[in-house]
Amino acid sequence: MPRLVRLLCTLAAALVATATAAAEVELRFHPSRQLWAYELEAARQLGSVTLPNAVVANPDGDPVQVVQVRYELLFADRVGAARVLAAEDLDAIAARAGALAASGMMAALDFQFSPKTLLAGDLAIAAGRELGPGKALYLPTQFLGFSGKPDALRVTATLGDGEEASATLPIRHGGAGPYRFPLRGRWFVAAGATPHSHHRWAVPEEFALDLVQIGKGGRTHSGSGSRMRDYYAYRAPVLAVADGEVVAVHAGEPDNTEILRRRGESLSEYQQRVLAGQGDLLARGTDAIVGNHVVLRHADGIHSVYAHLAPGTITVAKGQQVRAGERIALLGSSGNSTEPHLHFHLCDAPDALRCAGIPPTFSDIEMPYTDFPRQLQTGDLVDAGGSATD
Repeated sequence: MPRLVRLLCTLAAALVATATAAAEVELRFHPSRQLWAYELEAARQLGSVTLPNAVVANPDGDPVQVVQVRYELLFADRVGAARVLAAEDLDAIAARAGALAASGMMAALDFQFSPKTLLAGDLAIAAGRELGPGKALYLPTQFLGFSGKPDALRVTATLGDGEEASATLPIRHGGAGPYRFPLRGRWFVAAGATPHSHHRWAVPEEFALDLVQIGKGGRTHSGSGSRMRDYYAYRAPVLAVADGEVVAVHAGEPDNTEILRRRGESLSEYQQRVLAGQGDLLARGTDAIVGNHVVLRHADGIHSVYAHLAPGTITVAKGQQVRAGERIALLGSSGNSTEPHLHFHLCDAPDALRCAGIPPTFSDIEMPYTDFPRQLQTGDLVDAGGSATD
């Protein structure tokens, strides 16, 4: 299955939204400004929200013990749903967090964890619930489902003396746009924001789309699939979703032929080889992960990211103005890509990975096997009409 980044763990970063704190204890989040909800089932108004990263921080106060953490979805003046992490849950979480911090993974995946902001002030991740000065308890990804449209998520840490520290993040619904779809024709959403897909658990690409084409037998390629040109999606025109300015271009990466599945290779063998290859790419830096890519900034301050582009096909340059529907490259399989596909996402900053994802909406698509318009999910077929501007 195509993917941009497969993360084995998710953690924390950034500053608090609105907060009240007991003593000097703080709650810090990443992303820090807001959370976006995403539909689970539109007709019944079932939705979901993910808080990827949080810490309970004790920058310089007296030692404290965290005995409980409570997550509450707020609907105007009422609590609509809640989840509680009890002391035994926090003990297990803290032990894993301590091991993760010691491994160096937080620094290696700084685009996911943003440790410079999460741990600002030289904080260190604690391996337990006892927080001395300069220590922080990491709280891993929390996913909450709901009915209706909550206004905010409140997180409250109860301390050993009975006092509480609390912070609240607003929740937004819907998404940015509508934009034009970045491809033309019929496309299959191989990975979207559905919880069982890898995108939902990574901060920059939480609402990203991996787009492939399928043919006879539901396959994405003809022949053995051992060559890039075997894949139906390969070298399809990639289009700007809206008017904007090119703010980032990375080129020069080859198509990643080494990561294609080999004839006779079992799925488990293939997955192990993919993970090893991802480690090698990560060691080379984030550009090697994203592959050839373009980032556009639009009038509303939202950025669109087009990744894994074919080598030698990017037709725009940094600083250039582009129009909606203009061809900017051809689809490829560079970087951390298991087969030719377009990875597309919206986010709030000009870096393809050091940003927070935003759900996209589109004006020019049909979803032939749905009963009514809704947000895209993994497994959807999408028809995008019109023609590209060459």
